[in-house]
Amino acid sequence: MNNHTMDTYLEEGYRAVSGDALFGRQSVVGDGIVLFEGGYREATAAELFGSFSEVAPLGAPHPFIPEMTEEPLFHVIVLVTLVVYINMLLRSWRFISAIYGNVLSSHSEERMGSEGGVLPLQRFKQIATVIGSMALALGFVRLADGVISPNSPIYIQGLAPYATLVTLLFVVVFVAWFYSLHRVVEWVTNSDVAQSLASVGYINFVRSVVIIYPIVAVWLLAEQQVSQVVNVVVIVVAVLMLLLYLKDTFLLFIEKRVPILYWILYLCTAILLPLSFLVHLLPARLGWLV
Repeated sequence: MNNHTMDTYLEEGYRAVSGDALFGRQSVVGDGIVLFEGGYREATAAELFGSFSEVAPLGAPHPFIPEMTEEPLFHVIVLVTLVVYINMLLRSWRFISAIYGNVLSSHSEERMGSEGGVLPLQRFKQIATVIGSMALALGFVRLADGVISPNSPIYIQGLAPYATLVTLLFVVVFVAWFYSLHRVVEWVTNSDVAQSLASVGYINFVRSVVIIYPIVAVWLLAEQQVSQVVNVVVIVVAVLMLLLYLKDTFLLFIEKRVPILYWILYLCTAILLPLSFLVHLLPARLGWLV
């Protein structure tokens, strides 16, 4: 134990601070002599902080649980997509009615060009695709909050603010895979079946964005009690849109007289393969799950 005196500490660069500078003008430095039996006694709030102070009851503090959905970037992207979606509805509502007015027809997309509103069809589909991609990224972030441990490297290394951008990158990679697969198959088979499948997937994604996005926006920002109810609505609508997509692809294979086995193989290769790869890669390699 070092036997430093006050002069020694002053020589090393420290300086003495008075009691009033630390605890207030009426504070004084004691001599260190214990005047009470046992060495200590419980001080009152008035003695510590003044005659008008009193002790207030305080419950046990709730543990802090980090959430990626509380990051500013998450809320900014939600706001941006919501504004763009509302603008799209106001300017292109006739395209939307055309989409669902011919939902049972396999040739509904061709009719949209002549039945549409102000914006050209391609621009409408591109805007809806961008909104849908961002909504998917936000949805993955919201889902990840429920399974990622607070001790995950995402929080420890300060990566949580960029989680939305990372998930958006995954969505872009998936879209690139989907597009590249159809282009390669079209080139190898020298057939228009792959292009028709890509068109079916494209238009069904646009349909899904138009009808699901408002519900997803509520789910992204809702409290825990409300989100449980919205979860059911999102799942039900998403399943219905998935069935619609499966119906369109199935009818296309029947129309082109392609064996049903190839339809199953297509679904596994185009959609299930990249999704299963991500589901296996993220928890196993990054250790994000609880």
